[in-house]
Amino acid sequence: MLAAAHESGAAVALLSGGTDLVPALRSGERVADAVVALRRVLELRVRGAGADSLTIGAGVTYADLVGWSLSPGLARAARVVGSVQIRNTGTVGGALGSVRPAGDLLTYLTAADAEVLTASPRGTRWRPLGQFLAEGVEADGLVTAVRLARPGGPQVHVKIGGRQAAYPAIVSCAVVVDRVRHRVACAIGGVGRLPARMGGAESFAVDEVDWTTGTIPVQAARRFGDLVVEAVAGISPVLPVGPGESADYRCHAAGVLASRALARCLHPQATRATQPATTTELATDAQPGTARPSDPTAGPGAAGRGGGS
Repeated sequence: MLAAAHESGAAVALLSGGTDLVPALRSGERVADAVVALRRVLELRVRGAGADSLTIGAGVTYADLVGWSLSPGLARAARVVGSVQIRNTGTVGGALGSVRPAGDLLTYLTAADAEVLTASPRGTRWRPLGQFLAEGVEADGLVTAVRLARPGGPQVHVKIGGRQAAYPAIVSCAVVVDRVRHRVACAIGGVGRLPARMGGAESFAVDEVDWTTGTIPVQAARRFGDLVVEAVAGISPVLPVGPGESADYRCHAAGVLASRALARCLHPQATRATQPATTTELATDAQPGTARPSDPTAGPGAAGRGGGS
């Protein structure tokens, strides 16, 4: 159907959950001559596990992932996506198609070194997530699945938003630790056009972790956050900002989230002792709520951001 529509010159839209497409069509932001619905393509709603990898179909919803014990990091990211209605209908393929800069799932998949499978009349193709986001999908192709490594250690996803879960993130952070391969990965969303990996901070953390006990010194976790701030400050181009979401605020918040996320993965006792939780940070191991946040860096010596929205 896609190939036929493409050959005829028609503008085609793919419909899965419709959480992004339907509002865009109604507002006129997108125009389509034909819509290809994918909801009944059951092959896209399959999840699978191999010895070293997990495969998630593009039609799998956020709600399907919330309780998936095989990938706790992915489950935690899915848990704070939108409202219950959005989680029930939004899909993995939709997250890749809409490419929201601070999208929860996209930030986590960036940290997890995910690969994307696409299909077209010319066959199927696996691509690293970064390459897929840069190249996009062929006009007569579609995303069919995502593949990522099975967890080898703790994983954390945190974000700051107008409300817990109900609103898009202002800044999001995912940290993935692999204690088997001695790796630390960190991705920040909401600053640049796409989530970005923090390579320098990752290398620093790998050298500081005591891999025997799976812990890291408190000062190293703080330094990790500082390195993330330095890396985020160099991202270009940055997203447009509003009066309450300055570039400096986003940059500072990214460092705070990264430091806390790493501490939760590798030294949670230090997190509780030195960095008390606030209502601003969306801890993904907590149930989503509707509290209005204030400053994510609130605490001793931290300047308040103000009301927030």
